[in-house]
Amino acid sequence: MSYAECFSAFGPLVGSREERGNVLTVLGVPFDGTTSYRPGARFGPNAIREAFLNVEAYSNVLKVDVEKLKLRDLGNLSRVSGPDETTRMVTKVTKELVQRGQRYCMLGGEHSITLGSFRNAPENTAFVVFDAHFDLRDEWEGSRLSHACYLRRITEEREPSIVAHVGGRAATEEEWRLARKFGLTVKPLDADGHGSLGRFKRFLSKFKRVYVSIDIDGLDPAFAPGTGTPEPGGLTTLTLLKYIYALKGTEITAFDIVEVSPPYDNGSTTTAAARFMNELAALVYLQSKKP
Repeated sequence: MSYAECFSAFGPLVGSREERGNVLTVLGVPFDGTTSYRPGARFGPNAIREAFLNVEAYSNVLKVDVEKLKLRDLGNLSRVSGPDETTRMVTKVTKELVQRGQRYCMLGGEHSITLGSFRNAPENTAFVVFDAHFDLRDEWEGSRLSHACYLRRITEEREPSIVAHVGGRAATEEEWRLARKFGLTVKPLDADGHGSLGRFKRFLSKFKRVYVSIDIDGLDPAFAPGTGTPEPGGLTTLTLLKYIYALKGTEITAFDIVEVSPPYDNGSTTTAAARFMNELAALVYLQSKKP
């Protein structure tokens, strides 16, 4: 029995559980045990799946009909008591996927789950994150594995220069200082400015592959109210899509979409998350078609 079979529980699926021949593996991690403001991200994986099944699947920009792609859905991993056990579980499951050559989409849940997943990214993998927060605190409310600390832990295990952070606008003074070590930082006010996408593409060109993490609060609350820690002054949905399309031609090993909290949503948040999932799945497919 694989770790995925051991830890996963059935839920609404966006694909079959068959491993062979799939373009992308989907798994959910319904954990929000360290959420610091409004809980509810545990309901995110199923809500994103439901929206994904109801948005138009054809990507006119990328010319890919995602509805025709073979997706594998493992369902949701079991809920556990704390971030330590959740991180270990995510690490085991995603390591197994990487070893089997599976590209995957992880649906959260809170952002702390990304630590367990990115640990398995191969060397020379860039970490591209869209987020309102830098999540560089050393600890939060007694936990060093809080969703406010996950990127601090990643930059202790990997060089900070592999990080491209887009949308950051809410952080402590220390976090702003630590963020200067990133390979690229794009604030929301600069995201649509002259040359920002060019700088982003030049950053990507330094790496063989990329891991993408979308914290939905990277968007302005006007576009994504359904999140646990909303922060005004964020990215528009269209701006974030432009950055996703700028990933075309880059090898995406995995991506995650986190911090969607359906209890606070009017439908726009899960729909945005589903659109990002759809377009990233299309990019993974295009990469798989390369000779």
